[in-house]
Amino acid sequence: MSPSAARRKSGVPRDGAISARPPEADAFEHEYPGASWLASRAIRQLEVVGGQAEEFVATVARRHGLSHAALNALAVIEGGGGPIPTGEISARMHITTGTMTSVLDTLERNGYIKRIADPNDRRRVLVDITPDAQAVLDKMLPEVQHVIAAAMANIDDDALQAFLDALADVSAAIAADPDTLPPVAPRRRPARLRRT
Repeated sequence: MSPSAARRKSGVPRDGAISARPPEADAFEHEYPGASWLASRAIRQLEVVGGQAEEFVATVARRHGLSHAALNALAVIEGGGGPIPTGEISARMHITTGTMTSVLDTLERNGYIKRIADPNDRRRVLVDITPDAQAVLDKMLPEVQHVIAAAMANIDDDALQAFLDALADVSAAIAADPDTLPPVAPRRRPARLRRT
């Protein structure tokens, strides 16, 4: 995020924003030779904010008696425009097939999905939403969009687009991480962290 995006209208840095290299950056990079304090901080902050975003949407889902995973599964299935394979749902949600099976079992027990044998391949199971699920989605999805819009209202479109561009760059960098890396330099553990 640019320095200007990290500042409020008053010019004061936002809580948690980094405006200058702090003293602990040098200590971190000394402890982990070859590491980048800023890169490590960015990835950690991405994890933290990702968790906050997950909880933010999960709160809406819980008001409707669903987990966040259940909401996502229903949205993925509805978005398919018709019955879709279970493997496609788990792939789009980036979760394991075991976890997906558990989510689908719960949704089926609650009357939100139906499993259908694929007429073209009896070994494959398709999943579709029910009218009850459609009714819940019609209530829940606008609420999710409403709280997202309210939360992000003070961030202008240029800053949001820059954020999306930065996330795309991070995603591409992670995806391009080579399978083989040079040997890792040993950690220089500070004396204050040593246990006796």
